[in-house]
Amino acid sequence: MNLENYSYVNLPSKTGNLIIDIKNLLIRNNKTEIFNHAESVAKTNINIARKYNLDENICELSGYLHDISCIIKPADMLAYAVGNNLYIDEAERKYPFLLHQRISKLISEKYFDINNLKILSAVECHTTLKEKPSSYDMALFIADKLSWDQSETPPFYNLLSDALKVSLQKASLEYMEYMIDKGLLLFPHKWFNEGRKYLHDNLKD
Repeated sequence: MNLENYSYVNLPSKTGNLIIDIKNLLIRNNKTEIFNHAESVAKTNINIARKYNLDENICELSGYLHDISCIIKPADMLAYAVGNNLYIDEAERKYPFLLHQRISKLISEKYFDINNLKILSAVECHTTLKEKPSSYDMALFIADKLSWDQSETPPFYNLLSDALKVSLQKASLEYMEYMIDKGLLLFPHKWFNEGRKYLHDNLKD
């Protein structure tokens, strides 16, 4: 994905410091709230990394990058996916903003030259998760939910925090079940369904 193809996207000069460059790109495009959310997710993900002996740098950068695609309009995300013959889930076709996780992965890779597969995978599925998720996938998935961009505390915060004390798998599944039970999913994404089934079938008591 070439950001220069979108005339409404302002591209500041890069400094060579990835976090500063992410911040500058978001703020230049009037996405300060998204940057604040990303910063919160990064901090939460670092704490998760410490608990589960994950690489803190990978978790931090995943947090900062996960919503970087918010600078692209959802309609353009869908047009890009169609134009490049990408798989498009029915949920993404109905709600194109759901593509943001996959577009964030592409921007991370193509614009910020990220080649760490753990970061790219986590960013790519941070909203829906996916089948056979890695520890880094689940860590970002959980950090994003615990650091949601609303003013009040998320209603599932205690449920998710308690489950996180047990395992990344349990916390991920608890959130997914909560969304199903409360009828909060806009539309079931294939990756969400596959991830939920995988965790349900493989979670050890």
